[in-house]
Amino acid sequence: MLRVVIDTNVMLSGLLWHGAPHVLLEHVRAGTLGLVSSPAILAELENVIARPKFDVILARSNTSREIALAELR
Repeated sequence: MLRVVIDTNVMLSGLLWHGAPHVLLEHVRAGTLGLVSSPAILAELENVIARPKFDVILARSNTSREIALAELR
């Protein structure tokens, strides 16, 4: 299995919007790609996704920060 390190911006895009980053995360969820991460990357993602500007986008996608982040842990 191919393992990938995904930049925080790409992870955020994949969680909140459709497009190539979303497809990449779908492969991770399906197990066709292995995600290599670190506590620092996940902490950065938590800090970024907590910004108020993402509240509306999360509400539209009918998900929460916790659910979105849990998928990547």
